[in-house]
Amino acid sequence: MRPCLLPGVFMSTRRLIVLAFLTGLWVWAGSVYSPWAEDLEPRLWLFDVLFYTGFILLFWYVAEALLWLRSCRESSIPFRERLAGACLLMLTAVAGLTANVLAETQIGWQWRVRISMAALTPYTEPSHQDFRHRVGLFIIDTQRMPCSGQSWLWLGRPFGGGTGTNLALVHGSGRAVPLSPQPEAFRFLHMHENWWLAYQNPDSYSAETNGTIVCVEGRSVASHAQGLRFIDSLH
Repeated sequence: MRPCLLPGVFMSTRRLIVLAFLTGLWVWAGSVYSPWAEDLEPRLWLFDVLFYTGFILLFWYVAEALLWLRSCRESSIPFRERLAGACLLMLTAVAGLTANVLAETQIGWQWRVRISMAALTPYTEPSHQDFRHRVGLFIIDTQRMPCSGQSWLWLGRPFGGGTGTNLALVHGSGRAVPLSPQPEAFRFLHMHENWWLAYQNPDSYSAETNGTIVCVEGRSVASHAQGLRFIDSLH
């Protein structure tokens, strides 16, 4: 006869609560809503900490999910406790997956632009300003107008100044690909309405323009993944 293990060996509701709380804290710490997101002081160490913490939380989640599945076979564990475990696991998964989708996928980027349309409206006019701040679901490091009639919003990560992404939101004209100051250095992907996401390859970009910039029609990419590959294509 197989001995009955204690319920706590398989599943702990308190442990799952801690996991859900830490996952929510991890999502918040890497978001534009953290108190340090708009600071100019760089915190690349925080980026590294959150990067590796994400893997730790993932492994912990997998272990807890396996323990929960095992607990379902134990009649000694109350149904209410198993249900609470399922809800906590689902809540944790939704938080982690939502943060990943918004930050890493094309659908997530397009959704963030849609949600931020009202906040982005004052930035549709070309302007020059160096003011790191949150605009909707984005951190804007600087606003530029390299090409006539277009506003370029250079994006930063929420880990302080100097954490640029080689990405910019560009307000163009309708579905036409925005003008590019250096065709070989930029690619564009349509986001929503007149907003495009610009990808800059730092190895192709030249800051030496002799005071003149000739803007020509830009080149588009088929997907966000293709744009990210373009950024790193010459590294």
